[in-house]
Amino acid sequence: MRAIRPLAVAALSCGALLGAAIPASATPATAAGAGREVHTAVDSGLYSGPGLSTPRIGTVWAGDNFAAICRVNDNNGKRLLLGIERPGRNGVQWANTAGYVWDDDVIGDTADLPSCDGYGRRVTPNKDTAMYAGPGLSTGQIGTAWAGDDVAGVCKINDNNGKRLVLGIERPGRNGVQWANTVGYVWDLDIRESTGDLPDCGTA
Repeated sequence: MRAIRPLAVAALSCGALLGAAIPASATPATAAGAGREVHTAVDSGLYSGPGLSTPRIGTVWAGDNFAAICRVNDNNGKRLLLGIERPGRNGVQWANTAGYVWDDDVIGDTADLPSCDGYGRRVTPNKDTAMYAGPGLSTGQIGTAWAGDDVAGVCKINDNNGKRLVLGIERPGRNGVQWANTVGYVWDLDIRESTGDLPDCGTA
């Protein structure tokens, strides 16, 4: 299997996709937080990595607040947006599920969003640690941030028990195991550096 920069083309077993959903009110309320509100014209897939060959880990529903953070092209030159699906759906998907959505499904121009390449501040897992689709251990595990890897810390958020997680992009991935630039939430206690200066992800 060949790697195509910035992607390591590989498949990741979906496993348990999504846990029980929680309402947005179940996480501590903050300011609007990371990203810029955009909307999709149709219900659109939310993917763990920047390409349709990565596992679909959720949905961005038409009209919902999707907080678009940055943009990236797949290996066919098609633009995707990394962001956070704010409201979720009770019983279906957690609020603030993070992933990539196809730009073609988004209403309006997103060319002014920053590139995901180089976005965020490097944080380093101190051990192999799970990445989650949403801000809590009850959400689906969608990947791994390996000890010592370059993980781009995007923002921080507390779960409903007040424990901090960091939304991160696992840069290198693993050929045959996980795509490069897989995004998910990582437990702050498994990160070597202090993350207090990361921006807040927000919840609404």
